[in-house]
Amino acid sequence: MHRGLTRRDLFTLGTMAAVEIGFGEAAGYTKKPGSNIEYVNPVAPEPDLMPYPGKRYEAIVPDTLDIAERASLAVNALTEPTNPLADYEYYCGISLLTRPSSMSLNCWYQPFTENQGGALLRNRVISGSDQNLTVEKRWMEVALKLQGPDGLLYTPLNGRPWGLDGFQIRGVAQPSGTQFLQPYLCGCMLRTMSLYARRDPHGPWMSALRRLVDGLRNLAVVNDSCAYFWPSCMIATKDQPSHPSMPVHPFEIESSNVTLGMVDAGELLGYEPAFTFAKMHINYLRKNFYDADGSFFSEPGLAFEAHTASHLRGVLAMEKYAEVSGDKALMEFVIRAFERAKFLGANFVYGTSDYDIVESPGAGLLGFFPEWTYSPVWQTCETDQVADMIYIALRLSEAGIADYWDDADRWIRNQFAENQLVTTDWIDKFTDEGQPVKTSPTVMVDRVSERALGGFASNPSVNDWVGRPMQAIMMGCCTVYGCNCLYWVWERIVRHRDGTLKVNLLLNRASEWADIDSYIPYEGRVDVRVKKAVDLSVRIPEWVKPAQTRCQVDGRERTLGWDGRYAKVGSVKPGEVAKLTFPIVQRTDKVWIEKQQYTLIRKGNEVVSIDPPGIYHPFYRRDHYRQNRARMRKVTRFVSDDTLSVL
Repeated sequence: MHRGLTRRDLFTLGTMAAVEIGFGEAAGYTKKPGSNIEYVNPVAPEPDLMPYPGKRYEAIVPDTLDIAERASLAVNALTEPTNPLADYEYYCGISLLTRPSSMSLNCWYQPFTENQGGALLRNRVISGSDQNLTVEKRWMEVALKLQGPDGLLYTPLNGRPWGLDGFQIRGVAQPSGTQFLQPYLCGCMLRTMSLYARRDPHGPWMSALRRLVDGLRNLAVVNDSCAYFWPSCMIATKDQPSHPSMPVHPFEIESSNVTLGMVDAGELLGYEPAFTFAKMHINYLRKNFYDADGSFFSEPGLAFEAHTASHLRGVLAMEKYAEVSGDKALMEFVIRAFERAKFLGANFVYGTSDYDIVESPGAGLLGFFPEWTYSPVWQTCETDQVADMIYIALRLSEAGIADYWDDADRWIRNQFAENQLVTTDWIDKFTDEGQPVKTSPTVMVDRVSERALGGFASNPSVNDWVGRPMQAIMMGCCTVYGCNCLYWVWERIVRHRDGTLKVNLLLNRASEWADIDSYIPYEGRVDVRVKKAVDLSVRIPEWVKPAQTRCQVDGRERTLGWDGRYAKVGSVKPGEVAKLTFPIVQRTDKVWIEKQQYTLIRKGNEVVSIDPPGIYHPFYRRDHYRQNRARMRKVTRFVSDDTLSVL
């Protein structure tokens, strides 16, 4: 991928080709799902679809951000934009403002390439949604059909004529034949198979996972303490020259997904070779795509902008490995890279804030991180990098390496929450102005906005879901990583260990130990409704002074102890409610974000207004949050019996 050509451009190329050629008719589709697709292993074992048990009950809760509700929408966005005649392959490119709204298949998101299966599993655990279980079952079957006798996953072309549509990687020839190897896909599937194996340890997944780890190790080139794939992580071959060169074109940073998968698989299998490979691959990534100070670059010797999301995924891979291995030097590098990434949105605050954030990054108040680093032209913000920044912040905070809980809280409540498509009534107002699209078996126009509900934006701006005129795009990567992030957030709202319950993020959450009712940002209040006896600690936001915090347990005043930002409530019995209150005020900040000045009105960590406002689907239309009494609503809460913990 050359300079200036983004994933969005590749999607456009692929869509045009699909519209013009009409691949489906040429392939001779029948009514039987997947009957035209030739997998490398058509007689793979049939896996079981494990149930998602749990308890449901009604509750009256504050009308504030609810991750479980968002997760239910996510299940819709993961399973509805799929093609039943192609084994429910995901329509990876969704354009909401074409005429009509459309979604297409193309080469960049092969089956499971972006970990759809893992994202779906996680969001069912949160929400209990059983929508489209047939899709999930077929995805599991396909995962095993992709695995060859060498353990590697092979992407089929016969029956998938869009399989190379839009392919363009500088210096890499388009593959030929009926199957090809994508280490990138294999890395993503390591993560998904790890989740499947955790839930069904007696099924086919443990064996499949071990074989995939070994297959990737055998495929890789090892040179000077580095491991990499030749000629590319996107298209690899076993037929290698005697001294294969180290690929350094920008797309290779995507191979960080292999490192992530190796760490997950190594933890589950207790398999040291997976960690050894992960370390060698990290050496390759650091040598070719990162400076010692943690800054990103696209190619050695070329000082132009780098793809933010791909590099952050590498940082995440390093964080995971460093945490598991105890590599302190690598963790120090992770901190440097993360701190630099926080300032990629370019800003200074000239505010009337009541607390000291005068030199804090404006983008850090929202979680806006540009798609391309250090770009001289204005950038939008993929959901991928927002999700990865949140996940890194959560992991570092929970591990006690640094305290980024408030950073994560701001990014979750603002850019991340706004990036999810939670209403579609605005779309039809603009589609008559969009570029016309012809239908074909690989370009679908049926109920697109309805099926996309719950997905995540790929090119939003600071103040609008539509980042560029008449471009409202949802790529598979953004929806999948956004959906994964919902789980990463949900799991860490509360943590229970050895009778101690920590509330880390003041967001609504049902759990087996306690239910969290957050009144923020209407009121500075959180109620913890305890179900099992716990020793309770609640993290209080950074804008609150400890002396300003009050606590009542079942209406009786409770003196708080403190451990850093955690208010130590102490012992709380089943049926009791711990109510913590503190001041919350509005404040105004003038900030520069991505080369433009904005005025933000914030209440707590939540932006309730932004000026100038957006045009198409404006962000931060939150006047109701400026009230000082919370709106309440009835919801059905779900508490999963699942103990899923592999991320």
